[in-house]
Amino acid sequence: MELIDTLIYSQPQMIPDAIRLPYDYLAAIPGTNGDIRTQFIKSFNDLYFTIDNHDTIATISEVITVFHNSSLLIDDIEDGSEFRRGLPAAHTKYGVALTLNCGNLMYFVALQTAQQKLPQYHPSDNKNDIALSILNILVEELLNLHHGQGLDIHWRDHLKTTKLPLIEEYMEMIMNKTGGLFRLAVKLLGAFSTPQDKPTVLAIANLFGIVFQIRDDLMNLVDDKYSHMKGMKGEDLVEGKLSLPILHCLHTLTEDSPVRTLLYQMDMKQRQQNLQLVEEAVEYMKVETKSLEYTQNLLRLYGAKIIELVGPDTNSFLVQIVDKLRNSI
Repeated sequence: MELIDTLIYSQPQMIPDAIRLPYDYLAAIPGTNGDIRTQFIKSFNDLYFTIDNHDTIATISEVITVFHNSSLLIDDIEDGSEFRRGLPAAHTKYGVALTLNCGNLMYFVALQTAQQKLPQYHPSDNKNDIALSILNILVEELLNLHHGQGLDIHWRDHLKTTKLPLIEEYMEMIMNKTGGLFRLAVKLLGAFSTPQDKPTVLAIANLFGIVFQIRDDLMNLVDDKYSHMKGMKGEDLVEGKLSLPILHCLHTLTEDSPVRTLLYQMDMKQRQQNLQLVEEAVEYMKVETKSLEYTQNLLRLYGAKIIELVGPDTNSFLVQIVDKLRNSI
């Protein structure tokens, strides 16, 4: 009875390091874009919110970073990716089960961090209302993130039996999947300070999600450095994903092509064994359907829209990073 009483009246212990190993492993690998989300948050604050409490900005950045890294752990499992940032993906080192649990665990760590820390920095006396407002923001964008990710997976896994999504549907999907963390950042900032132009702030956050994703879609197919980090060129084709250039290609020409052969006639294992056909498919999208050019033009168009909204003469990190993203391919 003494042991039982000790257990049932005790508080849960801290998270053991052993079950955080996949997250800590991934977090220690430098990202391809540096600490861009933290810079995004600081720049957004300087332009639109002017929150002068360093702890508030640091905690919001911490929460976004944990959500981002946690989503990568789960994404790599869902995509069957063997590499992340040029090194073995976490689940290939620590196993699918532990990595999946760790990714989900760290979502709740981020939620707890936001709930416990952020209300302390708010000037309002009613900390409970602030905590509830923050929780609602977090839940809303986590739902959006999983909504977008779910559609991405559904289109990939049911390509042969599902109607091909429209370009507009794809854009809406990535606004949820990739834009969610950008919106989450500005909404958390907005819980502490009301921006002068809230619709514009949210529009910029949405556009950043689109720009990041379609640039990633393009780099996946054409960039040698990206291919090295992922372990192969054209990883999206090998995985059977409907990225923007792939989707554009399928909509542009319905006749037989290397792209259709890969996606409609082969499974992932067969695609992995036919990398020459993957290269032919990339060339086909470049020459025949101009899908790579189409994607690059959209990247520049959306990047220009961000600069227009921010203000082309604004000396801001937001303008600098958009210029870099849209002109570096």
